[in-house]
Amino acid sequence: MERNTMYNNFSTNQLQLETFPDELFLEIFQYIEPIDLYNFKGLNKRIDCLVQCVKLNIFINLFNDCKLDYISSFSPTQIIHLQIFRSWPSMNLHRMTEIRSLTFDCIYLPKEQIDQIIETNLSCLERLTIHNVAHDLQTPLLDILFHGEHFPSLTICYLELKSYYNLTLNDAQSSSATNNKLRCFFVDRWKWNDLGSLFNQLPNLCRFETTFEKNYANVIRSIKPHLTIKHLRVTLDDPLHDLERLIQRTPNLNRLRVRGNLRRNPVIEYFEKLAEFLPSVVPLLQRFDCEIYCCSLDSEGNEFIIQQFHTFFKNIRYFSRQDQNQCYTTDMKTYLFDNKYEGKYFIMINNNLYVYYRK
Repeated sequence: MERNTMYNNFSTNQLQLETFPDELFLEIFQYIEPIDLYNFKGLNKRIDCLVQCVKLNIFINLFNDCKLDYISSFSPTQIIHLQIFRSWPSMNLHRMTEIRSLTFDCIYLPKEQIDQIIETNLSCLERLTIHNVAHDLQTPLLDILFHGEHFPSLTICYLELKSYYNLTLNDAQSSSATNNKLRCFFVDRWKWNDLGSLFNQLPNLCRFETTFEKNYANVIRSIKPHLTIKHLRVTLDDPLHDLERLIQRTPNLNRLRVRGNLRRNPVIEYFEKLAEFLPSVVPLLQRFDCEIYCCSLDSEGNEFIIQQFHTFFKNIRYFSRQDQNQCYTTDMKTYLFDNKYEGKYFIMINNNLYVYYRK
């Protein structure tokens, strides 16, 4: 009797489930992980058809030890977001024509798959993130990004370059093709010599983040101002003079963050000079953030003095280490120990502090 009751309840629930409209199934399936959604396939023809209509967000990391065969059961055109940080031999970007967001690390993929990114036209792609871009891929990839033909919908791009030496960019001024769509460009390093090319080929860029090498003043003076960049986050070898020259080429900024090392230059003098030229060079600036490192035996009261220079610095906080490394920042809660931006170490000899800067 009890067994018959359970069977009847199951049958009733199954019938009730079948009465759900397609729209409700599709809404539910959107919240199910693809690997779990795979288990719905084969229940009946109606469910199979609905599963094939679901747009997929696939995230595969190094610690995900599940087999990836289940992905092949879906149509490649169902994948709209793909983030992969491990090997996936069957990955084929040529067939993912509806993909909107793509993230991968070149370390885990063979060259044949990596080359797909410069061979494929992905008309729906809006966001692209590539880690550890090998040297032989950098020039053709940047050429494709700057021209915009392969990814006509791309608005956000993040690149982490494995190495940057000997990078050769096509002469932007001799090329009529530009990328008018790209709005945000993040690259872990960039040369001052190539900044003019970047500005020329990304005329509608709104946000730019990078780390610059040592600047030579005559290089940046020849760069034409970029008027659409509103948000700039940079790490500079000389966070005072390089910054002043750079923002003269981005005069319409409303948000700025700078990171750098003052070396032996006094921190009070640095912020005092910033307070002098920031309002005049970037009059539309609304928010200023910083992560400025220096070395000094004197720090008492510095942050309070700096806060008086300008309202940009009202959130300045001071952090230090026992070896006299100091950091003045607006948006950090702790000191980042042993980070590469300090660039120095200390030795005490006869009660005198000697500062050595790493190359």
